[in-house]
Amino acid sequence: MVRHAIALGLVSAIVATTSAQVVLGDNKGKVRAVNALAADGQSERPLEWSRRNFPDGTNLEAFGFYPGYTIQVDAVLFDVFGNNVGRGDDTAAVTITTVDSLRTAPFNWPNTFTVPRSLFRQGGVYTNENGTDENGNGTNRDLYGTAWIKYELDDSNPNGWYVVEVQVFAWDVRDVLHKLSATKTRPFSDAQAPQRIDIYVAQNDPNPGDSPQTDPNWVLVGSLDKANGTLPNVCQWDSSTGNTFGECPTAFLEFLNGNNPLGIKFFQDPTNPIWYSRLRVRGRDNIKYVALVIPQGNQYNNDPDLRASNRVAASLRYTNFTDVRVIAGIPGDVNNDGVVNNADLLLVLFAFGQSGDNDADVNGDGVVNNADLLIVLFNFGRSR
Repeated sequence: MVRHAIALGLVSAIVATTSAQVVLGDNKGKVRAVNALAADGQSERPLEWSRRNFPDGTNLEAFGFYPGYTIQVDAVLFDVFGNNVGRGDDTAAVTITTVDSLRTAPFNWPNTFTVPRSLFRQGGVYTNENGTDENGNGTNRDLYGTAWIKYELDDSNPNGWYVVEVQVFAWDVRDVLHKLSATKTRPFSDAQAPQRIDIYVAQNDPNPGDSPQTDPNWVLVGSLDKANGTLPNVCQWDSSTGNTFGECPTAFLEFLNGNNPLGIKFFQDPTNPIWYSRLRVRGRDNIKYVALVIPQGNQYNNDPDLRASNRVAASLRYTNFTDVRVIAGIPGDVNNDGVVNNADLLLVLFAFGQSGDNDADVNGDGVVNNADLLIVLFNFGRSR
């Protein structure tokens, strides 16, 4: 059942993307602007994108929180204001040393495997208090405020793109799968996934420093949310394990271990879209910019049991996501297979008159009707 897959927090549906056109990620697009940025060597302040660099002791790879790491280029990256948003160099694979508890039954993962460097690093923002007050006592890491990042899509099309899907890798590979922790009963995370991500699109962005929430050029097209299962639940409190931070829920680990619609394990195909949280977008053409807005901070400060456990690690102030992709398509390509044909026409006809969330609602107005049928007919025969 689709809703069961949603409850696992990774996909709302399995949509064919073999012919998808990536216009952000995979060497396409760039960071446009963020609402705060910390410089190298400076202390972070609320809402500043972390610019930390420090090694991972199990393989000596540097990692950090870079909003630019969805872009795989070997270069220093700057936003529209000239702010340094990180270095590319995401082309080399990184060897993952599998966390101890995944090497044994029932998981039996290999001791090591490789992932693209872009999945080893994270895009993170400091959204919450750092966990201690002036007396060194633990706090609840309350939310400082809303953070956002804007991306500019591939500029090879001056008219913009017909955006059909936004994919966000909203969990931390390094934390969940890579830390050696023989004393831990199951993997855990001390770098927090977002509670919610609101996704906006824009045809124009004349004021790049303005928030997508208030700038009328930007349109909210949907949200990914832990509450409805479209973001993975990667950390929860379980006092029986003695873990320092929140454990990865069993359902999440089982999903990564092959209990998913494709029957694959993460280490077998780390870049498969199934590991991404995915938002289907409808009726949005001539799009040049996409923004991610984090309005509620991380999952730690939204979980009353985790808050009550009063973990004090400074790392739990961050909200992280690892990679972002934006997929462009063709108006009328209902099944997203790269061509508008009889299959798409039949999907609209079979769903005719239905309302609500429906792929056959081509223009995104909430109902499948003649307007959607006309879009398919007008674009009939088009392909990528």
